[in-house]
Amino acid sequence: METQVPLADETDDQRDIRMNKDIAAFSYVWIMSVIIYIARKDSRFIQYHSKQGIVLFLLTIPAAMIPLIGNILVLLIAGGMVLGFLHAAQGKYEDVPIAGDLAKGNLKMKDMVHAVAKLLESFAEFLKRTFTKAPAAQKPAQTPMDTPPTTPVL
Repeated sequence: METQVPLADETDDQRDIRMNKDIAAFSYVWIMSVIIYIARKDSRFIQYHSKQGIVLFLLTIPAAMIPLIGNILVLLIAGGMVLGFLHAAQGKYEDVPIAGDLAKGNLKMKDMVHAVAKLLESFAEFLKRTFTKAPAAQKPAQTPMDTPPTTPVL
């Protein structure tokens, strides 16, 4: 464990990152984000990353309830958690796509839900068009030119 002694030319922000990057990374492990957010209010770096971890954790709940597509969404969210974990472990203030905007309040959850609903609606329409049988095309009426000549029976 590192000591709390600041380095010679280290700023408070740099010290905060150095001392707390491991805990900030751990805040991307689902429910731990909430616990760490509550327990470590003294670190701006931890608060930054734990807010994103909370957003990702909360997004997994409805995503896991959606059949089929939910599994894909959960994998994408897990990818966001890995990305956030790596950013925090490296001591970077970098946003996880979508989760960062949600955590900062730049993107509202209702906008997100609306966008996902439109996406799901488009996907459902695509599946419907792909897997429904097209009505059989009607044959045009035959004209006398289309029928072969018949030979008279003697």
